[in-house]
Amino acid sequence: MNREELLALMKQKDDIESELRELSDELKSQDNIGMTGELVDKEGYPRNDIDLVRVRQTRQRVICLQNDHKALMKQIEAGLIQVHENSANSSSNTTDVTVTTSSQTARSNKEPFLRVDIVSNESPAQAAGLHVGDYVCRIGTIRKDNFRTMQDVASLVSNSENRSITLLIERGSAKEQQTVTLIPKKWSGNGLLGCKLTPLS
Repeated sequence: MNREELLALMKQKDDIESELRELSDELKSQDNIGMTGELVDKEGYPRNDIDLVRVRQTRQRVICLQNDHKALMKQIEAGLIQVHENSANSSSNTTDVTVTTSSQTARSNKEPFLRVDIVSNESPAQAAGLHVGDYVCRIGTIRKDNFRTMQDVASLVSNSENRSITLLIERGSAKEQQTVTLIPKKWSGNGLLGCKLTPLS
C-alpha cells in the first residue's frame, strides 16, 4: 500500500465518523432513543411519539457504518505499518503520512447541492428563516455526497412532519454558512415546507 491509498482510506474513515455523528444526532432528536431505546410502550404497542421507520433505518445504517469503520481501521493499521516500513527503507525520499484533519473532511461535507428558488409567505420555510437564493449544504442527514434524487428529500420531509430538521445553508456573495431549524407541517399552502428546492447541476 502506498501513501495515496492510505490517505484515501483515512478520508473514508473521516467520512464515516462524520456520518455516524449526524446519525447519532438524528437518534437524539427522536426522544433521545439511541441504539437501544424501546420501540414499544409499556403496554407493548408501537410508540407514537417517535418515527419508528426512521429510527429503524437510522439504526441499521449505524450498524453498517460501524462494521465498515472496524474493517477500515484494520486496513489503516496495516497500511501505516507498511508505509512507515517503506519510508524507513528509503533514506533519500522520506515522506511523512499526513492524516486528513476533521476540518478538511467537514469542508467537503459542506458543499451546496440544492438551491432555494421559492419561499412562500407564512410558510414553514419562511418561519425557519429561509430566503430565496439560499443554497442548502445539508438537510437532516442528506448531504451532497449521499444525495441521489429529490425523492430522498421528499421522504425525509414526509417522515419528519411536525419534527424539527436541521439545515446547513450558504447565503450571500460571502457564502456565509449557518444552520436553521425547519419544522415540516401542514399550513395554508401546498406541501409541508412552502418552498421550492432545486438540485444544482
